[in-house]
Parts: sequence; structure tokens; C-alpha cells
Amino acid sequence: MARRQIKLTEMQARILAILIIALSVGFVSFTLATFFLVKSRSSVRIEIVEMPSPKIEIPAEQSSPATITEYSTPQIYMVEEFDYKELIVQATEMVEKGEIFSVYLLQSEDALKVIRGSNLPFLICQTLDGFYTVAIVGEYTLKDVTPMRTIYGVLVLSVVNKDSALERALALRSAGYPAYLMHFTRDGRDWYSVVVGAFNDVNSAEDYSQKLNWEEIMKIAGTNRPGYVGRVAP
Repeated sequence: MARRQIKLTEMQARILAILIIALSVGFVSFTLATFFLVKSRSSVRIEIVEMPSPKIEIPAEQSSPATITEYSTPQIYMVEEFDYKELIVQATEMVEKGEIFSVYLLQSEDALKVIRGSNLPFLICQTLDGFYTVAIVGEYTLKDVTPMRTIYGVLVLSVVNKDSALERALALRSAGYPAYLMHFTRDGRDWYSVVVGAFNDVNSAEDYSQKLNWEEIMKIAGTNRPGYVGRVAP
């Protein structure tokens, strides 16, 4: 079978030659570029440096000292009011005949001040004119006032049994009478008188005795006759 020949015109042959030359030049250029690229890469030193992560400083919270708020508790002051019946109960239960007393005639407010200020055993009795006889057992000087020393009272009865006498005096106190015991010695024996009231003069004691409800007192004390005024101190 006969080969089929392709015949090119002179123009086509020139164009083909130009294409072949261009391709050849391109191939050679590509080959050279590739060679130099590989060569340059082999001479490049690659160092990987680890950069430290940035340190972010967070300012610490400034701790302010804890503020302690102190709340002041309001102070409560108890103001004691004068209570005659309560003071009768608080008075001393027994005194010695002839011992030293500091006796004052006072209004109610001052009477309470003297009793609490002295912090000593005491007797108290309301007089008919509304004042109060306060007899402090022992020495107690009120500023600018000279104490009296004499005490008179109304003697209801006298017995040798202390417990019996004290029981009657406390019964009279419960009924509102300013009663107490006076201890004394006679003929070598101990006696205990139940006394009501305390006054710095005999006349005041006599007036007080006349105003007493003797029927009630005799019933409470277990006696069958009224008492009499006697001297307690000195």
C-alpha cells in the first residue's frame, strides 16, 4: 500500500519550523529554570524558630482590706422607780438594839438614792407627812447633811424564839407594814422584838402608832393587845 505524503506549502513549512523552534526554546528554558530552582532550594537553610507565646499579664485584683462595720448596740439604762412596798421587803430583817445608824428624813427620790448609794443594810418607813425615814445601818454620810442617830419604833411583841418572831415580822411585811426584828439581851437571854416603823423622834413614832390598824396587826402577829413605842437606837 502506497504511503500517503503530506505536502506543505512554503508558508506552512515556515510556520511549522517557527513552532518547533519556539517549543524547543521553551523546553530548554523550563529545564534551566527547574535546575536553578532545585539548586537554590538545596542551598537555603530553613530554621524553624519557636516563638514563645505572648505572656498576657492579667493584673491581680487589688484586694481591698475587708471593711468591718461596727454597729454600736444602744445601751439600755434601767431607771429604777421608787417602790415603797418593794423597799420594805428589801430592808434588813433584824437589827441590834443600840447599834449605830445614819438616819435621814427624805423625799422618795432622795430616799432611793441614799439606799442604793450606801449599799448597806437599811430600814425605811413612811411618815405621816409623806416623807421617808431612811436608817442606814452603820456610818453613811450624805453630802452637806448631818445624819441623825436616834430611832424609835412601835414594839408589837417580844419573844425568845427568833424563828417565831421573824415569821411574824415577815407576815407583817407582806401586809405592807415596815416590820423588822430588834435583838437584845436581858437577864442573860436573847430576846427578839417585832418592831413596826422607824422614826427619828418619839412624837412621830407615837403619832404613827395611833394611826395603825391594831386589829389587823394583832391578828397577823398573834397577840391580844396593842404595842407601844420604844427606842431602837442608840
